[in-house]
Amino acid sequence: MNIAKAEIFKISLPLISVFRTGFGELKKRELLWLKIIDKTGIVAYGESANLDLPIYEPEFNDATALLLKNVFLPRLIDKQIPGIEDLEQLFSDIKGNNFAKAAVDAAFWHYKMQTTDKPLYQLWGGTKLLIPVAVSIGLGRTTDESVRKVLEHIKRFRPKRVKIKIKPGIDIQLIAKIRKHYPTLPIMVDANASYTLRNIKYLKKLDDFGLLMIEQPLRFDDLADHAYLQKELKTKICLDESIRSFHDAEQAIRLGSCQIVNIKPQRVGGYWQAKKIAALCRKHSIPVWCGGMIESGWGQIFNASIATLPNFTYENDICLTKWYLKDDILKNPIEENNGLVDVGKLSFELNEKKLKKYTTQKLKIN
Repeated sequence: MNIAKAEIFKISLPLISVFRTGFGELKKRELLWLKIIDKTGIVAYGESANLDLPIYEPEFNDATALLLKNVFLPRLIDKQIPGIEDLEQLFSDIKGNNFAKAAVDAAFWHYKMQTTDKPLYQLWGGTKLLIPVAVSIGLGRTTDESVRKVLEHIKRFRPKRVKIKIKPGIDIQLIAKIRKHYPTLPIMVDANASYTLRNIKYLKKLDDFGLLMIEQPLRFDDLADHAYLQKELKTKICLDESIRSFHDAEQAIRLGSCQIVNIKPQRVGGYWQAKKIAALCRKHSIPVWCGGMIESGWGQIFNASIATLPNFTYENDICLTKWYLKDDILKNPIEENNGLVDVGKLSFELNEKKLKKYTTQKLKIN
């Protein structure tokens, strides 16, 4: 890869409904995109599925765009970059800022896909084409509203498992009411770092419901308190926000902070790092799954492709357009059949008119 020009732009996609979590709500989905043009004329795209405010992670879209413009792209343009290790070496001195790294990483792999004529899953060593997927159900404003949302989803989609957002005040009663209707349905809950160890007696009540896992109950950057909590709970803890690097995964394993890991490639600095973390977890018999950030269809293809790796065990949170977005920028949205996505049928064709329609900002780099 030898980049001649680049462009950073933001797109804004309409959501089917407001998506609420323990840290806030989304009324629309604003995403940062990186477009690179190689000196041979090949065009490649990378998506950064960050947020506009630092409410999920410390990074946010405008800061990521600034870093890409002023630091990352000046290092990339007019440089010969043969492999992913060479690319990562260019930014090895930059601490954190994984969403910026992920955008460049994704554009690199889109470029590689075109020059090798191989799909992403083959470039990454994926071994399965049919991957399980399931929707993440956002919070309502109240427990009763949350119960209605979950029950409506189950009735409509009949999922093999369900992932439910919780937070203090909308949690125990919510799960109890769902269990009353569906006593054997596999359920996982996602707390998005909403609790502290002061809530430990309360969190122990979740053990009564036979959950698959509780995802990220404590602080977004915590490992030690999660290790303590895991010893106190029967329910398996799944870490999400706390795993931002290979080193974090190593530390979590050493401390016993979790029994499952949600790998969001954007959060860990890209798909190559996601592959390394999945391999590490596999070595230590810790299953993983791919989490979503309500990506566009473009990002959904990348996430579905990384989920073909062997240690991606649970249903993946691939944020399919039909579940989250009113509209998208792919010509052919990802299809799901009976909870499965056939990665071999995915197409990277963009709907250029819709991409233009939903673009809200542009920043050219020459």
